[in-house]
Amino acid sequence: MERRHLRHPGLAPGPRTDPRTPAARPRRGRRPHLAPCGPLDQRRGRRGSRRPGEEARARLRRQGGGPARRQPAVVRPQAVRPGRALRHAVPDHRRGGRRRRRSAAGPKAVTTRTGGADGIGRADRVALVLGTSTFKDGFEPLSRVPDEVRMMKAVLAESARCTIHPASDLNPTVAELKSAFEQALEGDDGVPPDLLIFYYSGHANEFGDGDLALAAHDSEKACRATQLRVDDLFALLVPDSRPRPREVVLLLDTCYAGMAVARFQQAAGVERTKGGDLPVFTAIGAIDRLGEAQQFHFTDSFAAAVRTAAAGEQTEFLPMDVLVRELAARMRKLPGDGGPPVPDFLPPLGDTRAFPNPWYLPRAVRRPQEANDTSGWAFCGRREPAAQIVDYLTGEQAAGGLVVTGSTGSGKSVLLDWIHTSAHGEPLPAGPRAPDPAPAGCLDLLLDVRGMTVPGVVWKLAAHYGTRTPHDDTQALLEALCARPGPLRMCFDSVEACADPDSLYADLLAPLAALGHTRVVMAGNQPPRNFAGRVVDLDGPETTAHAADDIAHLVAHVLGHRKGTTWAGADQQWLDDIARATAQAAGPSWLRAYLFAVSLSGDDPATARVRAERTTAELFLDQLAELDPDDPRWAPDLLLPVALAQGEGLPADGRLWAAVARQASGRDVTPADLARVREKATDFLAAPEGGMHGHGWRFERSPHARYLAESFDEQSAHARFVEAMTRQLPARPSGGLDWTAADHYTREHFAHHARLAGVLDDYLDDPEFLLMMDFEALHRALTFLHDSTFGKIARVRSLCGELAVADRTDGHTLSRLALLAQVHGLSELARRAGESAVGWQPALTYKRRPAATVYCLPQGGELVVDDEGHILSRPGPAGDHSWHTVETPLRTGRLTTTSLIDASGPALFAGQSDGQAWVQRLSDGKHTPIRGLALGCRLVSCVQSEAGLLVAGTEGWQWRPKGSTTGPGPVVSRGRLRIGGAATAVRDGVPLVAARTARDVTVWRADGRFLRRFEPPQELALTDIAADSEGIYTGAGDGSVWWTSWDGTADGWLTGHTGPVAELRVHGRVLVSAGRSGDIKLTPLTRGAGSPFHLDLGLDVCSADVDPHGQLVAGTSAGVVRIAR
Repeated sequence: MERRHLRHPGLAPGPRTDPRTPAARPRRGRRPHLAPCGPLDQRRGRRGSRRPGEEARARLRRQGGGPARRQPAVVRPQAVRPGRALRHAVPDHRRGGRRRRRSAAGPKAVTTRTGGADGIGRADRVALVLGTSTFKDGFEPLSRVPDEVRMMKAVLAESARCTIHPASDLNPTVAELKSAFEQALEGDDGVPPDLLIFYYSGHANEFGDGDLALAAHDSEKACRATQLRVDDLFALLVPDSRPRPREVVLLLDTCYAGMAVARFQQAAGVERTKGGDLPVFTAIGAIDRLGEAQQFHFTDSFAAAVRTAAAGEQTEFLPMDVLVRELAARMRKLPGDGGPPVPDFLPPLGDTRAFPNPWYLPRAVRRPQEANDTSGWAFCGRREPAAQIVDYLTGEQAAGGLVVTGSTGSGKSVLLDWIHTSAHGEPLPAGPRAPDPAPAGCLDLLLDVRGMTVPGVVWKLAAHYGTRTPHDDTQALLEALCARPGPLRMCFDSVEACADPDSLYADLLAPLAALGHTRVVMAGNQPPRNFAGRVVDLDGPETTAHAADDIAHLVAHVLGHRKGTTWAGADQQWLDDIARATAQAAGPSWLRAYLFAVSLSGDDPATARVRAERTTAELFLDQLAELDPDDPRWAPDLLLPVALAQGEGLPADGRLWAAVARQASGRDVTPADLARVREKATDFLAAPEGGMHGHGWRFERSPHARYLAESFDEQSAHARFVEAMTRQLPARPSGGLDWTAADHYTREHFAHHARLAGVLDDYLDDPEFLLMMDFEALHRALTFLHDSTFGKIARVRSLCGELAVADRTDGHTLSRLALLAQVHGLSELARRAGESAVGWQPALTYKRRPAATVYCLPQGGELVVDDEGHILSRPGPAGDHSWHTVETPLRTGRLTTTSLIDASGPALFAGQSDGQAWVQRLSDGKHTPIRGLALGCRLVSCVQSEAGLLVAGTEGWQWRPKGSTTGPGPVVSRGRLRIGGAATAVRDGVPLVAARTARDVTVWRADGRFLRRFEPPQELALTDIAADSEGIYTGAGDGSVWWTSWDGTADGWLTGHTGPVAELRVHGRVLVSAGRSGDIKLTPLTRGAGSPFHLDLGLDVCSADVDPHGQLVAGTSAGVVRIAR
């Protein structure tokens, strides 16, 4: 008979392709690596009157045909006005702030900031995030809106570098909704922001006459006056002599969103014909004009799209069509019954600067801060080390790479800058005895890895060389670079200051240096561990032989050429004497010599010799004190936050800087104070920049930061830093801090400051804190804290690691956190996570040993077989966690298979490794051996159907009919292949048996008559089998679950798991399937019986069952987990 590929008879019909073709199989991708869990995502819901979707139907459509998905509705920008452009940041190293482009001559143009003109005033990029979850009559509540609002706050703060407007809130009234939008448009003190992004999540209402309105907290569906018309919303955008932002982006996550977009298009056209001066604006709708929006569908897709959409390395901001194309592709991947179309674009009259391009790399070379027209600085000497490095880059390959070493201040970074800039035709200012410029093209890339993680460095290399390999896949990058034609010449500065120097060298730099066509230069205080290549030591005798003269040349050059110097007319002999004295006092430190020269340049030459004898730290602190002679502590107090800042420095908008300065000094720090200190300390500060070497506010030289920080009490200073960061966070209704509002710097570095302040432990019971902090930074901070192996710190650190491995995007991160907290004995954290979790609540009821198998008893309670074969029962209600050991007198060998059967009450049917089987009733302990077994092999299945008992071993199976007193029938052999499991059911009154091997399934009648053999179209080995009267269900190592009819004429894919299938059970008309990696699914086998249910525990799962009340119980690596849903 011709084989037909059909759906399970209980599922809705639909087109399918051949399941053996890749297009028909479930797509299996790599499991994502966690950056720490994202915002508090919970179970999906739907808006409005949308009928609950069926996961099985949606998945089957994705495997085969079905209607094509459409893209989200969008309106392109309409008008253009001059405005400022935000400097872009790259993934994993996201930075806000100002970008200053430099020419060879020095600093020139300055681009925009995210703050106001004074650095901490109004925000230039603002996001207003509003949502409504509860309404008056006629509208269904939207339970997921609070989480959508949380998530979009974080997305727009990080990816769009926006300041969240104070009016962002949940459940506004119509008046509050309109007022908040108007306030955001007008900005602070009547000065609008450069960019406004407005996101709204809630219901929209279409009145049938073309009019559309947004529903708010006080809206009634039947009353148009209680809703905000989208036409009135658009009218607020029209300047009409009022100041408006240069650009406005509208994100509508509502039903009928596409219809709202169409209304905006129409209104824009009308306004344009009037000659109206509209802002550059874009509107994106979550669904088509007649559809109902699915909760979290848009936000999930949007959050991913703004981080991954690419428009080439030369485009600073994402064009909207690129973003929308990526958004549409993301939305198509999520479950749902429809897709949003894209209306035609209006002609773009201006560019959009809303969303930075994650792949933008604007700067080719790095230049020292002092390399400008006014500093007097020039590159002097160091011919010998420069020649050695250039010889390595352009000559024959030396195995193992080359390392430039030297103490702090020895000039490693500037030496590399000299080679890099001259190789790119932008040489630094040259002084006496400067080396020859490096040959053009001898160095492709100079990357400062200070504070970067290994994945961050991998991403930068992939972006520079255009490999487009995954951000965290080091091996893929190495393979891609190995395949590229060479030579590839690259340099990595500040290797010892990256997040994990040993891993960076072992996992990336050493393999790179070993490639035959690469030249890898590394710079650090000392060579990496196990380094066997060439070393250029700037503190070595070959270099220091000329160092004193070269440093003297630098000092003399600064004194003679610095703007405003008092040495312009000084006697040359006296100047040379001072320069030599300075060189002698500075030793090998170019940094100290330059600092001293800067200080000398404004002083009376007669006092210079005395100052030359002072330490670098004293000199630097004196220079800070002299910035305001009337208040010597003014500059150190205001610059302390910059000295304490980690990673890429303080955010460019200056808000955190000012807050920390206020807390630490008690001063009333104003925007004018910060502007003044930045102006006076320009020689020491590195202004925010974008691109490859982008950063926030920080000291140009790390020793400066150390000198200043060491002049304060470290613990107290970091405590003030922590207070400033927490005071910027809004309070939650429960009284806790809303960590979803934390900016990028807080998420990256709060744990570091809290550890040094001695208060990190105070935050470890807050689930939102653990989820919102950068995982690697938090884990590193916890590692630094000394604790016993089983102390709280160690348990939280272990929990964070497990949560990272269990990274999921299903919306139940808090539930998994609550479970893992129970596993690690963190009761307060478990309680708080459970209170915030939505969707399912876990309870760890047994945690002595991993649970290999679990069964729900008909009258309540569970039966468990742990990983050592101990059998325990809990007969009481769900709240009773008392377990009792079940004695098994008939047990003679190791248990290899069990099932729960009905033997005048619930009974355990068990098989052993020696081929014996027995039944033991739980109520009274009565035990009965299965006599007459002749399998003589390890048993793999002992199961019951309404017609009898099936005992299967690796070599064959035997059937015992119900009511038989003669024992099992004859042995039925599978042949040369070993049986891995068996199932039985009754079809049309005939008992049938199905046994699986690793690759196929054989079907017999229970009397031993062979019927057929088939191979399910699953890619990896079969791992489990179950059956009912409708057919056979097989799970495989590729995570797929297939159904095949008993007569072999039809089959279909039912569901899929992220890892191998651990167990299948048929519970009534629901298939219970458990994946070893932690995901459990309940798939209805009857059409219309309900929607599939899916959860992911984040623990290894061995077994799953459903109790009489429909609650899930799972046997996991941590014990028995009961799930309330």
